[in-house]
Amino acid sequence: MAEQTTSTSNMIRLWQQHTPSLDRRLPGWARRSDPIVRRHLGIYWKMLPLEIDILLRIYLVQVGFILVSMVFPILLPLVFTLLPVSLTMLPFVFIAYGRTLICVGNFATRMIVDEKNHNTLALLMTTPLTLRHILYSKSAASVWRQIEDLSLIIMASALLSLPFIGLQYASYWSFDDFTILSRLSLVLGLGASLIRLIIEPFMVAALAMVVGAGVPSRVYASISLGVTCAFYFLFINLPRLLPLSAEMRVFVEFVLPVVMPLVITWGAFRLADAILRRD
Repeated sequence: MAEQTTSTSNMIRLWQQHTPSLDRRLPGWARRSDPIVRRHLGIYWKMLPLEIDILLRIYLVQVGFILVSMVFPILLPLVFTLLPVSLTMLPFVFIAYGRTLICVGNFATRMIVDEKNHNTLALLMTTPLTLRHILYSKSAASVWRQIEDLSLIIMASALLSLPFIGLQYASYWSFDDFTILSRLSLVLGLGASLIRLIIEPFMVAALAMVVGAGVPSRVYASISLGVTCAFYFLFINLPRLLPLSAEMRVFVEFVLPVVMPLVITWGAFRLADAILRRD
């Protein structure tokens, strides 16, 4: 018994030593050392964060390859030789991503609904932590619980998405006629897709805070969140099917998918804060 207690203490001490270095790039409310985050993580406190450095290297290597293909055009067709692999594997990556978003949303919704139903949110608000900090931390905890699956999904997307993006953009920007523009579209498209995978889970958690703050039932809150997220993904993808000008095409492909989740996240936290303060 004493040995088990000592082992547990050593693990906790080791975690406390290394957590700041792993989480140092995150704001205070998103770190696993935050009391709200730590409260909801439970056994998930050992999850490792996404290796941004490795992801950035993968992205930069592909960007370098795309830029070199401007000088040696014969290199670009090599990307499309991987298209069968990309088309085979990406559907499974998308399914896993959808499942991860569902898990993030359901857990975040359950947290805030239970806090309201058990009258513990008012107790939390008596602490020095602000309500906005509490909402941020609960959202971060819901993402942390899925961080390992999310990390694998993002890494897989970084390695597999370029051929698929090239196939998609080939009808908009010819790789033969507009060399610079076509290569730039690949760079921006890959970057936008990876940024989306990073920020959209937190957007879903923020929406869960709003839904949980306004709907007292777990079931109805989860259904409402699912409908809201489905509407978002329809709105973000359907404009791509429309005949658009070059300027609007750039906006729809590269700007909207990055800016919209950020705006929704910001607005969702403000709305959740207002609803909870009103109650």
